[in-house]
Formats: sequence, structure tokens, C-alpha cells
Amino acid sequence: MFTQYRLKFFLFLLLLLFHFNTNAQSNKKEVKRLTDEAANFFRIGKSGDQEAFIKALNLFLIADSLQPDDPEISYSVGLCYNHTDQKLKALPYLEKAKSGGVKYSDLDYYLAVSYHLAHRFQEAITLLNTYKKNVPSDKQTAERLIANCENGIELMKNPKEVKITNLGPNVNSKFPDYHPSISADESTIIFISRRDTTTGGQIDIQDNKYFEDIYISNKVNGEWTKPQDLGNGINTDSHDGSVGLSADGQELFIYRWSKENNGDLFVSDLMGTEWSAPRNIGRNINTKKSWESDMSITPDKKIIFFTSDRPGEGGRDIYMARKLPNGEYAKPINLGPKINTKYDEDAPFIHPDGKTLYFSSKGHKSMGGYDIFSCTINLETGAILTEPVNVGYPINTADDDVFFVWSADNKRAYFASEREGGYGEKDIYMLERTDVEAALVVLKGKILNCNLNSPITGKITVTDNTTQEVIGIYTPNSSTGNYIVILPAGKNYGVSVEAPGYVFYSKNIDIPFLEHYQEIDDQICMEQLKKGTKIVLRNVFFDVDKATLRKESEAELERLVELLNNNKSIRILISGHTDSDGNDDHNLRLSDARAKAVVDYLISKNIAGSRLTSKGFGETKPIMPNDTPENKQMNRRTEIEIIE
Repeated sequence: MFTQYRLKFFLFLLLLLFHFNTNAQSNKKEVKRLTDEAANFFRIGKSGDQEAFIKALNLFLIADSLQPDDPEISYSVGLCYNHTDQKLKALPYLEKAKSGGVKYSDLDYYLAVSYHLAHRFQEAITLLNTYKKNVPSDKQTAERLIANCENGIELMKNPKEVKITNLGPNVNSKFPDYHPSISADESTIIFISRRDTTTGGQIDIQDNKYFEDIYISNKVNGEWTKPQDLGNGINTDSHDGSVGLSADGQELFIYRWSKENNGDLFVSDLMGTEWSAPRNIGRNINTKKSWESDMSITPDKKIIFFTSDRPGEGGRDIYMARKLPNGEYAKPINLGPKINTKYDEDAPFIHPDGKTLYFSSKGHKSMGGYDIFSCTINLETGAILTEPVNVGYPINTADDDVFFVWSADNKRAYFASEREGGYGEKDIYMLERTDVEAALVVLKGKILNCNLNSPITGKITVTDNTTQEVIGIYTPNSSTGNYIVILPAGKNYGVSVEAPGYVFYSKNIDIPFLEHYQEIDDQICMEQLKKGTKIVLRNVFFDVDKATLRKESEAELERLVELLNNNKSIRILISGHTDSDGNDDHNLRLSDARAKAVVDYLISKNIAGSRLTSKGFGETKPIMPNDTPENKQMNRRTEIEIIE
């Protein structure tokens, strides 16, 4: 009996060993098939086919699951990850290959790349020094990465205090969301998304993701609304990318690729609630042979900055171009070696302060990949006034840091990143910092009809009162009347609003020594051209205690001349007013003389004296209590009233 049991058990063991041996042989064959096929895809990938790397990676991962203790397969998995946008995932596989005895000469380099991305800089430097000795022909590549590691070590010694917040599920989806652009008041965000609602519903076979579309979200009561596809007028069945937005949110810049070119820039205008069909930004900017992308426009819409890989300082360079009187752009200038290195530069962003240029660079003192730098630029000449400065860690990391846009007060940035706890592959985040603040005024609000409270389509003209130069001309949104005007510190501004059938509105903003950010929410009420309408000429100035018109008054007075010339039947009363300081009789005489000085100016411009009446009221008609310097300044004014 015992012998019979032993025989059965022995036969069972033989069957079990045969089964394991058969499975092992089968596994070996399957692993061999998988790794051979993966190696073939890897070779194809090295010729430039990114999709082939992904196919190779997936096959090597299956092989690794069947044969998890094979260091050669671990090495192959790590190598594949290093050729995708998921390089950090290579680290455990390459460490496994190293500890398993793999001796390939490039293993030290690729493992160093992973340590670098993981901010394990000293370990990376040690491996790179070994790699330099073993592969002297690639010494330059190793030394460049060592320099990145050394920059990273220094930057991480003094980290910036920042707070990073995900914009949340209202904006982000389970699909990639990236490349945000914002309006200066941060009420609008426009970005690229590859969600399943893409126009045409097609998938790009290169990476197995939906084609790019452009989406918009607005901030309402502090919350971002559900993003809306910008529609068929903007989005096509192919890739469509938003790469820049004007400060007032009225112009959107778009990147498109076609077989006829390597990538061009387009612009679309917000016409009420609809975006116009994108139009090519012009042959001076776009070229047939080169790639143009990623641009930014100054708040006055006179200058653009963009990226191109046309022959220059390095691979991709940043260029600047000025808008001509005919609306086209002049031939661009390369920003030169202070900005552009022999490596790539990208993603320029000119801050609303009109002097701070942000950009991403693989050169300068980068801690790896693209880092964000800032410098001061003279917009008149294009001269770089300060050396580019790395904005610091953890804003910059060892990986690519690119496509950041900064708030008008310079305290926040919006960017895309793939982070733990996100909603999709890439999400849009907001970064907050406290150590930098811009010196400028954001003037925003609505332009409305005083009686009907309805939006008005008009023209906002901003003038430098000192030089009489027109700083910029802006158009409010025709559907909402919303407007945004950026006023950098250092000037005395005259702001004028004009619309057909209305008396122009004027405002003076004098900010010569502003040191901090300021936001003015000003709802502008426009009075129709009719008898009894009054307006204050806020940009008419006199010498102290005199009736001598100052040069800064000319732009405002010329606007009044234009109003009278365009409306020949109008007769006006020009009245002068003072504050309560000083002698009553003196104030009355002074206000009367100032009103008459305005009449004399108008007559000198061929306005008939019969259409003009002047009168001084001294301090008798204050519009504010005379209790503060600011209120007294409001009371010192020149008014016009339509009397016929």
C-alpha cells in the first residue's frame, strides 16, 4: 500500500515538473517574441517615430511581468521610458538593471538622467563622472547635465515660498488640459484640452489621444465655470492650440500646423460673444520653412513676442515684432544672445507692467530641461536691460517648466503639470507667491448708457499727458461693455472714452511713483448729446493759481474741438470751479479766467465764438466735500454743458 502511494506521488511530481517545464519553455518563447518585437519598435522609434517608443515600452512591460527578475528587460523598460514624456518612471527599472549587473556603457547616463529628474543631484553627478571616463566621446553631454545638477543644488538651497493649487474639476478633466492663457483681470482662462468632446471626435494615431481643441472658462463669483469648446469657427478636425491672449481678453492667438507649413500663428477677435474666424498673423511673422509658435502681446497691442526655429542664435529663439500703422507686423528682430542661447528658448510672456519679460530656456542657469527666467526689457528699443534670472525652485524643477502666464500683480502664475492628486494626465494649476509685486494700475469695468444702463460700443484712448503721445486705443466688448486697460507706473495718463451720439468721457490717472499693484473698477456712464448734458474735463490742467493752460491739456482740448466740429449745431457753456481754499473773490476771478482760457483755445482752433460761453463759479458748486486733498482736487475742475 505504501509503495503504491509513493508511486502515485512520484508520478504527480513528474507531471508537475513537466507542467512547470512546459510553462517555463512557453514563457521563454513568449518573452523572446515580445522582446524581439519590442526591440524592432525601439529601432523604429530612434528614427523619430514617437509612437514606436510607446509600442516598444508596452511590449517590454509585458515581458517584464512574465520574467520580472531579468535585469536586461528592466534595462529595456527604463530605456523606453527615457524616450517618452514619462522619464521619471524609468528610475526603479534602471536601478534594478544596475544592481542586477547590467554593464552597458549608457546605463550610468540614463540612470543619472533619472536621478536628476528625481532631484537626487549628487547621485546623478557621481554617475555622470563615471560615464565621462567610460565614454569620453560623450563628455560634453555629461558635463551639461552636471551643470544642470549643480544649478539645481544651488537653487534648492533657497527655495521660494509658493502655494500651488489645482484649478479643480470645473476646469480640469480626466484628459490632458494644458497651455493656459489668462486675461489681465483673471476673469477668463483659455486653454488646450484633449478631451473626448474634441471637434470631429478623432484620435491622433501618433499618441492615441484625442486631437487638441481650445476651451474657455470664466470666473463667476470666484468660481471657474465649466469650460466651453470655442466652436467650429476656431476648432477644426485637426490640432488647434491657443498660445496667447491679449490683456483685455479680446484677441486670441492660435497655433495651427498644416502640410504647407511647419506651424503658423493666427489671431481671432472677440466680436461680442463670438470669436471671429482666425486669420494668419502675417508673412513677416510666419514662414514656410520654419516653425512659429507661442506668443505674447503687450497690453497696448503694439508689440508681440514669439518663438521660431528660423536660423538664429540656437535651435528655437525668441523674436520681437512691432505693429505697423496698417495693422501688419514689421519684420521681427531676434532678441539676441542675452536672451537666446545655443540651446532652445520658448514661451515668451511679456508682463502687463510693460517691462518684465518671462521666458523658458534650456540654456542660461537651468536646473534641467526648460526653466523659467525673467529679465527687464526696453520695449522701445528691444534692449535687454538686466541679465535673465532663474525664478527659482520649486517654480522650476529638473523637468521642463514652460508655458507659464503671470497675473497682472505678478503674484500668481497659471501653468499645466502632471502631479499626484490631479484629475487627468495634465491639469492646470495656479501658483501663488508673495515676494514679487508689479507697479501698475488695472483699470477695468463697463461702459454703459447712463439712462438705459445698456452696453456701449466705443473707443478708449489712453494718452501720455506729458508727451501727448497716444499710448493705446482699446475697444470694449460690444455685448457686455466690459473693458480692461493696463497702465504701467511712471506716467500721467489721460483716459478718454468716445462713442457716436455721446459726449466723450475723460479720466485722469497720475501714477508717476506707484510702487504697488492697484486695481480700479470704474463703471463709466456715457451721456448722450443733448441739451443739459454735462461732463468734467478731467485732463485740462492749469499752472498753480493761474489761468495758464498747461501743455498736458492739449489732447483733451483737441477732443473737445473734434466733438464741436462733428456736431455743428452744438453750443456749450464752459464753467470753471475751485476748491474752498483761499479768498472767495480770488477763487471766483480765477475760475472765470480759466473758463475763458478754454474758450480762447477753442477759438484759436476755428471754433466760432458764438457757440461758446464761459463762466466762473469759484467754490460755490462743489461736487465733493472740501475735506480731503483728493476731494478738493475733484472740486478743482473745468466742466462743459450743452446749452443748445
